[in-house]
Formats: sequence, structure tokens, C-alpha cells
Amino acid sequence: MNTRHWWDIAVGLVIIVLSAISAMNSEYSIVERWALVALLLSLGALYGAVLRRFVPVQIGLDQHDTPTIYSMVGQMAMIALAAATVSLSADMMNTMVIVLPLIWLSSSGTRQAVLMNVVATSALGTAFAFNQGWTTSGNITAFAIAGISTAFSVALGLWISGIANWGSERARLLEELTEAQSELEAAHRESGAAGERERIARDIHDTIAQSLTSIVMLAQRASRDSNPAQTIAVVEETARDALSDARGLVAANATVAATASAPFEASLTRLGTRFARESGVQISTTVELSQQLPRELEVMLLRCVQEGLANVRKHARAGHVAMALQRVDQEIRLTITDDGRGLGGATIDDERGFGLPGMRERVALVGGTLSLSDAGGDGVTLAVTVPNPEALTQESLT
Repeated sequence: MNTRHWWDIAVGLVIIVLSAISAMNSEYSIVERWALVALLLSLGALYGAVLRRFVPVQIGLDQHDTPTIYSMVGQMAMIALAAATVSLSADMMNTMVIVLPLIWLSSSGTRQAVLMNVVATSALGTAFAFNQGWTTSGNITAFAIAGISTAFSVALGLWISGIANWGSERARLLEELTEAQSELEAAHRESGAAGERERIARDIHDTIAQSLTSIVMLAQRASRDSNPAQTIAVVEETARDALSDARGLVAANATVAATASAPFEASLTRLGTRFARESGVQISTTVELSQQLPRELEVMLLRCVQEGLANVRKHARAGHVAMALQRVDQEIRLTITDDGRGLGGATIDDERGFGLPGMRERVALVGGTLSLSDAGGDGVTLAVTVPNPEALTQESLT
């Protein structure tokens, strides 16, 4: 009986049963019978007109009118009607089965509920004693009924109210948890979107932007070259690579750009060859790996090579570059060493167009580190160190 609907049924059944008992009791006069029926029907009408609106739609939820002084007046009227029926017939003490619970349901708080319970049991006990003619045995019985009813009503009411309050608190916490989860999901989506934007920005910088920069530099060289045909051919090839990279990004396959479509060692060689043709700087490439790397790691290393060579071309004024990828103990190490003019005071955190912070973030995503070593005007070494995937797998197995 945790809904208002069931209380409607319970109150209706009690009124009907007690009315039938009163109407068929031959010990009462016709006037007493009809008086009892009238009082019981009035009790039902009072519930439907006044008290019902203060009973929650579902017990434990605040879906009802807020109890006010109006509810207390209704409770007093209900107690008076019930006491009047008891004064006419001791059998009407059964009205307590609906009177006492309805007091708890329609009260504004525990204090009012306990107070009105005491008033109800006292009134019904007094009416019972009146019905018994104020005899000693009747008074003792009335006192016992009032005391026991008060004790059980208060105890059960407090217990049930505690359960209802716990249910309300649980519903509130569940609502807050659901809201917090929704906010967390929204934050995760926003974080994922921000991360995706950063990834796309890095990919555009590492692929299309580098190719476009190369095209600009080659076009400038072609304008000064007496025989620009060869340079224009390189420009065309670079433009095709940029177009391929753009298509790869649009196709949501940016992690496998055109430079990563070939085997890893061939991709590194291709990057070196293209760099030498575009810049005129000699380059030597060394790859010493005993196993194939995960695709994500290969792409990250290729991006670092692209960025490192782009920095050499734009800033180093080098004549030779040595690029090496090898396994050292439990690590994979990529180094790009040039014989140029050095860093000129630049650091990894520098934002002056070197792209180093973005490179460091990319390396950190796979648990690696990025370092720069300046030889004091005689060149720079860019080193990328990441954990060896093969060593990590063997360690996890042991």
C-alpha cells in the first residue's frame, strides 16, 4: 500500500464493511444503525474531500499537497467522527486501522503526527469508556487500548517514516548521481572533441602544412633557377603528397597518412629522399629494428621525423643530416642530428614556430620523451625515446 490508489481502496473497504456491520447489527435500534452509517459515510467523504490530497501519490515521493493547518483541521474532524462512531458502538474501534495511518500520511511532520496520534487514541479511548458506561472494567479496557494503540502507532509510524525518508533521500541521491553522470558524459564528450581537434591540428601541421611550406620554398627556388623543370617536378610531387594527405584526413584516416602507407623503413627513406631533393641537404638514414612496431607508434615516429626535418630545413642552415632509428636496451630511440647553426636559445617549450611543444605532446601520448641537445653552434640532436613494445610484452608475460 505505497500509493494513494491503494489507500483509496483501503479506506473505501473499511467504510463499506463497518457500514454493513452496523446496518445488520440487530442489537442496535434503527436510529443507531443509520446514525452509524451516516457517521461512517461522513468519515469517507471527509477523506475524499480533504485528507486524500495530503496523501502522497507514491509513499516516499513528495507528490502531494503540502500539509498545512488545513490538514490538521481535517485530522481533528476525522478523529471526532471516529470517536462519535465508537461512542455509539464499541465495534467501531476498528476505525483506528485507517485513522491512525492517515494521520501519519497527512501530517506536516513527525511532531504533528505523534501529537495527533495521542489525541486520536485518547479520544477513541474516551469514547469507548463512554460506550461502556464509565464502568471500572470499561475504563481499564479503554486506557489499555489507548496506551497500546499509541505505543504501536508511534513506533510503527516512526519506523515507516524513517523508511520513507530513506527512500526520498535515496531518490534524491540517485537523481543527483544521474545528473552528475550526465555532466561527466558531457565533459568526456567535450574532452574527446577537444582532443580530436588537437589531433587534427597536429596532423594538418605535420602533413599538409609541411608540404605547403615545401611548395612555397620550391616555388621560390624555381623562380631563381635558370632551368626550373626539375624543381617544378618536385613541386608537383609535393603537391600530390599534400593532396593525398588532405584526402586521408577527410577520410578520417589521418593516423595513416601517405607517408605511412608504405613499410616503415621505406617510409623513413622516402621522407629522407624527399627532404634532400627539396632542401639540397644531404641525409643519411639508419634503421636498426628487430621487429615491426605497432602502427600507432610508427605514425608517431614518422610525424616526429617530418617535424624534425622541417625544423632543420627552416632554421638550421645545415649541410648534412643523420637520421637513425634503433633499439637501445628496453627502448626505441629516434635521433635526428644536423651540423647546422644550433638552437639559438630555443627550448622544447618554445612557441616560435619550431612545433616542439606539439611534438612533445605527441610523444608523451605513447609514454615517450623528447629531448634536444645543442652542440654550441655545431649542430643539434633531436632525440625521441619510447618504451620498446616487445620488451613491455615480455615483461607482462613474466
